[in-house]
Amino acid sequence: MTEKEDDVTTVVVLEHSRWLLADALDVDTAMTLIALVSEDPADWTEAMDVWPRYRTPAVAEFASSVPMDETDRESVATKLRSSEAWVAIDFRSKRLLTGGNFQEVGRDATFAMVVDESGKQQFPMSVHLPPWWELHELVTADELDQPRQSPIDKPVVDRNILFGDVMLMELATRVLETIKSDAWRTSGASDNEQARYPFTVAVHRDWLMTPREDLGGRMPRELLHGATQWSDRVTWGQRIRFEDGGPMVAAPRDWDGFATAPMGSQEMCLYFDLCRELINAAWFHGTKPNESPITVNAFSKLLCDVKDNWLESPFEGGSPPSFMIECDRRRVPRGVGVAIEGIDGAESESHLVDCDCPICQMMADGIFGVGFTRIDGHHLELDDEFAFSMLATRTAWEEQQKEDAEIQAEMDRRWAKHEANSDAVDPFASAWTGIGDDRPILGDNGGVLKMAFMVAEVVSELETSDACRDDITSLNECFAHYRRSGADDRRESASELKANLKTLADRYPQLTSRSVDLQSRIDESLRNPAIDENDLDFPF
Repeated sequence: MTEKEDDVTTVVVLEHSRWLLADALDVDTAMTLIALVSEDPADWTEAMDVWPRYRTPAVAEFASSVPMDETDRESVATKLRSSEAWVAIDFRSKRLLTGGNFQEVGRDATFAMVVDESGKQQFPMSVHLPPWWELHELVTADELDQPRQSPIDKPVVDRNILFGDVMLMELATRVLETIKSDAWRTSGASDNEQARYPFTVAVHRDWLMTPREDLGGRMPRELLHGATQWSDRVTWGQRIRFEDGGPMVAAPRDWDGFATAPMGSQEMCLYFDLCRELINAAWFHGTKPNESPITVNAFSKLLCDVKDNWLESPFEGGSPPSFMIECDRRRVPRGVGVAIEGIDGAESESHLVDCDCPICQMMADGIFGVGFTRIDGHHLELDDEFAFSMLATRTAWEEQQKEDAEIQAEMDRRWAKHEANSDAVDPFASAWTGIGDDRPILGDNGGVLKMAFMVAEVVSELETSDACRDDITSLNECFAHYRRSGADDRRESASELKANLKTLADRYPQLTSRSVDLQSRIDESLRNPAIDENDLDFPF
């Protein structure tokens, strides 16, 4: 990424008790050292630990090849005054400073470290500075002697409280108190899940929103927030690196601050699910008829077993939460079947096995490359409670609530208009309700992906109509045979799929227009077959 091969940069490292200096590093190495700060290392040794997560062919293979020498403050000052470009990493005050003609980097950016002869950019390297690190770019060397502009406000997560005996005791106590209340008895919640749900929300909310002395007056909710965006961006950077051909390497777990490091969004979402799992289990065990009242201590021990079992059991048919949380804490994305250096096991793909969605089945076949999995957190917002929201502040949450209400009002208005005009028949209307754009999908060679979305809509209609299970399975099998077929058997598989679609239209008249349209698209694909890239003659 350098413009001139002889560009050099002075790099200074300030630790708690020593200065390190490299007086002639190439720009690519200097940029890589800046990227290491993304992991919030405490010192130079920890920074070198994450070199494999950022190393590209543009720099040395091993961190030990970076020539840093111990020196003193006066030597640093003398060198910086004569340097045309310099970088200073201040671990003591968590500051990154640059000066001279060193290029601006910014807090969040991705750089192509290699550009080949054709101009193609390769080997992306991401920089995502933690929010508690200060960035001072294009400053004078005197700035090194200045204090931070604000206190270091790094979130500290006490997982012993969030996941440990304190949380279990609190939930057990709140559940038992609720069961004894008049509101519980008059609601019929013991035998009615719907009536029980508001009590679940209340117990969960009160646990998160009650300030605690053992947290210095903070609420447990505050421990979930503060750095999710940063953590997710670092994880995303590792995904980009992997998709470009780099290795998947987990961040170290033996750093002193690992136990209390901030949460990412995946751990936050799973913590929500864990709390709900424990509260629901508590209702079940706390309301068993004809049993002696259970003590809080015994109840919390029972919930501990529930927690341990939940953490190690498949989550929605996939990997266990313990694995998912470790990946989030060590800032690596979860790619199906992808080995991760430093973590045993890989993301499971079993959650796709029984899915009737043709798109998911194509993902399972590897059509789109490695399938990366993450929890989007939408279920945290379903209760319309600030306590569970992924947004950190009430102000941001209230603004989001207002925007959502405006969007919903607009959708309701459009739907009402549609209903009012439903008697008018548009002869040019699409047969498909979920596909608004009839143009080909970019890169969809042969139109198979477009057809997959249409087959998915047919499957959805069959499920809504309580169709025979065999009809759904047969359609998916015929479509899978068609999309997997080669030139020699494409016509035969197309005929099978078309015959299947015709049979479905005969059995379910509401599918007639979609069946006819999809059959015509299959015929069109036979007239204009997909190009096999292996048959192309490339000029290089």
